[in-house]
Amino acid sequence: DSYIYVTDNMDYSLKKFDDQGNLIKKTGRKGQGPGEFLAPRYLGISNEFLYVTDQFKSEIQVFDKNLNYSRSLPISMPVSDLKVLSDDKIAVTTISMSKTGRIFIFNSKGKIKRELLYSDKKSPLMMDNVNFDFDSQGNLYVVYNYQDKIEKFDPEGRKIWTKKLLNIKKIKREKVGQFTLPTKFVYKDVALDSSGNLFILGGGFSKNPSCDVYVLTPEGSHLTTLTLPDSSHCIYVDGNDFLYSRVNEGVTLRKFKIKYVYE
Repeated sequence: DSYIYVTDNMDYSLKKFDDQGNLIKKTGRKGQGPGEFLAPRYLGISNEFLYVTDQFKSEIQVFDKNLNYSRSLPISMPVSDLKVLSDDKIAVTTISMSKTGRIFIFNSKGKIKRELLYSDKKSPLMMDNVNFDFDSQGNLYVVYNYQDKIEKFDPEGRKIWTKKLLNIKKIKREKVGQFTLPTKFVYKDVALDSSGNLFILGGGFSKNPSCDVYVLTPEGSHLTTLTLPDSSHCIYVDGNDFLYSRVNEGVTLRKFKIKYVYE
């Protein structure tokens, strides 16, 4: 459909807008019950349902497209990214001390159907954190948050290519409490357009931090770099090739039309 759905951490809600940005409906309030949120975060969309994660709840809440609560899927670990392939294939990465480098595919009951391994080596905490997306053929694209690394895997999990864009030699890490963590994002998000091109939001190492969007072909060639007018923490490309970015600490949603000019 042409509606726009967003989570809003400021008022603990899920919102529905028309394609002109007019608010149609919102639902949710602060709480731990069904349809309530503590910190709504990632949103995935299927043909019929919306899937919403919460930073402080071990579940994915499911709503219909009129924002009526439907059910919850139990997830034992905090979710760090979410993509809905179908109502019986919900893909997530999680923040885990023991099972890093994996994407979990859950069914409609919240049971793990498959694990996709994108990194099989033990890395320092957070260094294997990624954002990811799938194309229409089932190929997986993985963008590392704290490494200069972008990878493509086929539907069977075989690596097709690895790409570096920024030639970063070393990522600075600092001690925070009992943990030593990276201090700056390399890449912050990834989305695919209708042609399978990748849109990758750069982080603190980019020429224009959190504004530069690197566009790659499905083969990994760098087409161009777009620069958003405002610093953003996430991007999304819809089926009509409109690019959305969240700015002003997530309070504002901006919409852009993608146009390719070939010379």
